[in-house]
Amino acid sequence: MRSRRWLILAALTASCSGRGAKPEILPMQIGRWKRKAVENIPGEQIPEQVKGMGFQRARRAFYQAETNRLLATVFEMNAQTVAFELVQKWRPQEGKIAFHQGPYFITLEGGDAAEQRSLAEALEGVLKH
Repeated sequence: MRSRRWLILAALTASCSGRGAKPEILPMQIGRWKRKAVENIPGEQIPEQVKGMGFQRARRAFYQAETNRLLATVFEMNAQTVAFELVQKWRPQEGKIAFHQGPYFITLEGGDAAEQRSLAEALEGVLKH
């Protein structure tokens, strides 16, 4: 009788473990870009403006294509309008671009403008779904 309870508990745990888990927003490969490292962004490193507008998660990853290496930072916001508002409030920074796709506010830094556009287009396609 006792072992049956453990089996039922194990089955319930296994069936529930996938719930709530969100898919990776920074995939291993996007077109010619390969992800080299990825991490969650610690709370103390998230900009106050993003914190104040409500975000669900924050991830960053280095992507490489040939010798080009870019840092992609993605903030999943609570709504598409919030991501759009963050882009509107964005202040241009040397070597860095910002854009949004749906509820995602994304920044890219490193490389040249052409490489940033290349990765931005690839990310937009992935995050559109």
